[in-house]
Amino acid sequence: MKEIMTFKAGKFVFCDQYDRPRIEKLLVEASILNSAISDLPILPKWSSQIDPDILYSSVAGTAAIEGNALNAEEVRELDEGKIPDAGHTAKDRLEITNLIDAYRLIDQQTTKPSKTNALAVALFLNPNILTESHIRTLHRQITNGLPYEDNIPGTYRNGMVKVGDKAHGGIYTPPKIIEDVEMLMREFIDWIDNDELVNEHVFVRAALAHYHFSLIHPFWDGNGRVARLIEASLLQSAGIRYVPKMLSNYYYRHVDDYYRAFSDTIRADKDVTPFLEFNLRGVIESLQTMKTRIAILIRMLVMREHVHVLGSNKAISKRQNDLLTLLLDDSSGKPFTLHELQQAMPYAMLYRKVSEMTARRDLKNLLGLKLLSVDTDNRYTLNLRGFDS
Repeated sequence: MKEIMTFKAGKFVFCDQYDRPRIEKLLVEASILNSAISDLPILPKWSSQIDPDILYSSVAGTAAIEGNALNAEEVRELDEGKIPDAGHTAKDRLEITNLIDAYRLIDQQTTKPSKTNALAVALFLNPNILTESHIRTLHRQITNGLPYEDNIPGTYRNGMVKVGDKAHGGIYTPPKIIEDVEMLMREFIDWIDNDELVNEHVFVRAALAHYHFSLIHPFWDGNGRVARLIEASLLQSAGIRYVPKMLSNYYYRHVDDYYRAFSDTIRADKDVTPFLEFNLRGVIESLQTMKTRIAILIRMLVMREHVHVLGSNKAISKRQNDLLTLLLDDSSGKPFTLHELQQAMPYAMLYRKVSEMTARRDLKNLLGLKLLSVDTDNRYTLNLRGFDS
């Protein structure tokens, strides 16, 4: 813990004290999940699908916390060069493109970047170390060209701001004069980069950086987005996959609890347990989501091989094989009925000229082989666990 006496704002505390048994229990769960995901094989084609999905939902989430209305699909469209149809303002769109570029800069931390990209070079050379230059450059990246009142990209504020509201635990007033902001940012960098915190669990260190940067609130605008990018940068530099971006979407989906975690921690006085606990629950939820998603992809890969073997052994007909292939190619996993099998595309390509009795016989065979499952409404889906036995 580090206490700093400011010029005008009184004592400011950089705190790393927390309820050890409570937090360490969550850290163990998060670490086990992270190790399990690290051991799972990821095909390049899966990464090419998963990584953009996470980026777009993360950008949409972190921007939505600040009032931006673009959803993940519209973020994707914008990144692909299309202009979303929903009538969003030029400001909304620029906020999104700035954030996409900022996250992609962080992605370059473990890949040697072009010498022309100063931030990417700095992050690559010192991935575990924060500097004021990194933070200012991130702020320039996300606020460049945006018409925020008083805000100058990369420049600390000199004036009062108020954060929060009464509905989420009260209003917080960060230090307001430039001398205090500059001093606290120097002290923040010195504290978060000291040996003790660098050797702390990365989930804890990244959350502490997020929380304390937000307390200083050094810029006129964009502080929340920068805080979440700092956290993502520290996690990614430690080799954590998926979570660095996914946390922003978790914060958005639990935004009331997010604000309340800040307020509860401020009131706790020299105890950061409330924010760490909220953060780690987000880490665990994100890891569980990815573990499930990757496990499904692996099961689908194994099922393709299983279907191929059954086809080779004549346990299923070519038409049944083709139906299963269609289902495996459809990532939506949408259930279908017997009627849809014969009338709706793409199934109708196989079954529109087939009698209902034959279609029923195919379904019965695939159910018997546990390749399909059926619910009480007679809707059929792939049974990705059917071959376990």
